[in-house]
Amino acid sequence: MDSMAVRDSRLRVAGVVFFAVLLLLSSCSPEKQKPDPRQEHVESMMAILAQVQKNLGRIQQKEAVVERLSSGIEGKETTNVEQIGKDIMTSIRFIDSSLVSSKNLIRKLEEENRSSSYRVESLDRLVSELKIAINTKDKEVNALKGHVQKLNNQVSSLIATVDVLDEYIQGQESQLYTAYYISGTFSQLVAKGILVRINQLGGIFGSDYRLASDFNVNLFKKIDITETRDLFFDKPLKNLKIITPHTVGSYELAGGKTSSLLLIRDENAFWQKSRCLVIVVEE
Repeated sequence: MDSMAVRDSRLRVAGVVFFAVLLLLSSCSPEKQKPDPRQEHVESMMAILAQVQKNLGRIQQKEAVVERLSSGIEGKETTNVEQIGKDIMTSIRFIDSSLVSSKNLIRKLEEENRSSSYRVESLDRLVSELKIAINTKDKEVNALKGHVQKLNNQVSSLIATVDVLDEYIQGQESQLYTAYYISGTFSQLVAKGILVRINQLGGIFGSDYRLASDFNVNLFKKIDITETRDLFFDKPLKNLKIITPHTVGSYELAGGKTSSLLLIRDENAFWQKSRCLVIVVEE
């Protein structure tokens, strides 16, 4: 970059000298009714040269913008990163178009000066220096693009990782606050594999049931324990029997002759021992 600064300095000095020569020639020339073809040629060349130098200055400004935007991008929020990425690509596109324009202008400058009968040799030397400067700038921009692409890959990977982590965390939180419940008669729950009969002679000596060691949780209703604090049943309280273990004092069963309500006072304590609630409705 130091050598680039020296080269830019030389170009500025050369430009100033060339303008000074131009002014000197115009001041020494007597006024003419008709335009001086040589002066017109020089003025045309200097206009192209000024535009190229302006382009190089703008390119350098945009490079600084890209470097500033890409600095510490990994630590920024996703929404900010997306906007920064758009700003970087806008700057890169501007740099590309300015480089292409500068190369075309230099080519035009070189061709016109060489083909003109008023060719200025000092301008040829200046064009050669500008071509070197533009080629150097082209390499710098390509290196900058490589850095931006590498950064883009890192950010994309980072965003993808964050998305996966967010999805995992949401999944974990969903599991953390998810519980299941089911209600039904003994016969219904046995048929669904939720309960199993212990006494095979239940028809004679009475029924005795327990929870199955494994059952299909998809048969249960899924609830969020932070949102579901009560469960309604269209059966009287005396007909309800909770089979699964739940902390005493964390809930209350209330009701009358035709309906009842399970009130969960402390959801964390209630679901601590079992995330599945099984309620038998006795007939």
